[in-house]
Amino acid sequence: MSEERLERIENQIGQLVQSVSAMQQNVNAMQQNVNAMQQNVNAVREDISSLRNRIDSVEGTMISAMRDGFNHLENRIDDIDIDLATNEEKTEENSRKARRLNARLMRLERRDNDNF
Repeated sequence: MSEERLERIENQIGQLVQSVSAMQQNVNAMQQNVNAMQQNVNAVREDISSLRNRIDSVEGTMISAMRDGFNHLENRIDDIDIDLATNEEKTEENSRKARRLNARLMRLERRDNDNF
């Protein structure tokens, strides 16, 4: 082989070595990027898990608050129903008393008229 040809082969081998070295650097950089992406994915998973827990907590709080509110309203409605029933009884009793008083008043007026 000629000297010139050997020099070209050496140059090509040198270029190949440089290319392989650059490729190794690129592979190392890509591996670092993959590791960083895995860390980001894990962080996102943890964030999602945390958000799910917070949502579950908020849902539980809302359900509890709504249940307590409905129970309070039901109790209030029961109290109002009792008050209405009591008032109806008092109204009926007052009506009976008013009729008795009217009847007594009419008797007294008749006696008064009979006396004159």
